[in-house]
Amino acid sequence: MARHSPCIGICKLDDTTGFCLGCARTAAEIGDWMAMSEARRDSVWEQLPERLAQLSVRVRVLPWVRDELINWVRDTLVARQGAWVVGVPGAVAEFPSADNTPIDLHVEDGVITARRADAAFRIAINDKIRAFAFTDGGPIVLGLPRGRAAIQSGSALQAVGLDAGAIDETHRGDELFDLGIGRRYTRFCVRTRDETLTSALSDHDRRHWSDFMPVMLNQFVALSPHRIVESAAARIEIFSRIPGPGESSPNGAHTHFLAEFLKSGDEIAPSLAPPDYVGPVAIFYPNKT
Repeated sequence: MARHSPCIGICKLDDTTGFCLGCARTAAEIGDWMAMSEARRDSVWEQLPERLAQLSVRVRVLPWVRDELINWVRDTLVARQGAWVVGVPGAVAEFPSADNTPIDLHVEDGVITARRADAAFRIAINDKIRAFAFTDGGPIVLGLPRGRAAIQSGSALQAVGLDAGAIDETHRGDELFDLGIGRRYTRFCVRTRDETLTSALSDHDRRHWSDFMPVMLNQFVALSPHRIVESAAARIEIFSRIPGPGESSPNGAHTHFLAEFLKSGDEIAPSLAPPDYVGPVAIFYPNKT
């Protein structure tokens, strides 16, 4: 598969080095890219990290093509290298792999599915997904072009219907409710088959989360519905108990829904923001060493 371009949409040459301030290629390399052999492209890619460091560039796109991305995602889970996160500041789901909880892994046609007792994770890798790094050994953000990444969560609670996209068939008859965090690339939902909870959520239809969450908090804690956080390419389903007020998040897979951070309106933490043409779909946090 052809190696993709390192371009991140910042196309201006540095006067001192002659390198592009976005991708760190020279003007000649940019102009010749489409005609280059794969060996020559690989050679340029190998030189880019050193050039980017010289330019103090904050974000760099990684050279991985689809098959390499699939293998890398699989390896992060097999080797238990860290945690996968889907969400926005204040509303996230985390699928960890570093603990000793058994993980069942399945890879087929570019779709990686991982299951553990307290959660499930699925990500579909296509030719448009790119990986972005910020520091050596730090988090890696996966993203799609903004138009492809958009899924648009509403700004109010809304019944979605049956969860046809559930990772396991046993949950595809459960009711899904979008909590309405109002983000372009992520939605945060709860899933339940409990009639009492379904009725209570329906009673708050079209209300903003800041209105209904305080009222329903005790019910959420008592019933602990599944939390579903998804993007255009990834989905994490959390089955663990929801901690009550003052309790810590459980060890293992969990979600956060924190009003003070949600109010920022951010799609991703500013320190991990990919280039403007990209919508984030998942983040991998490697184990701390």
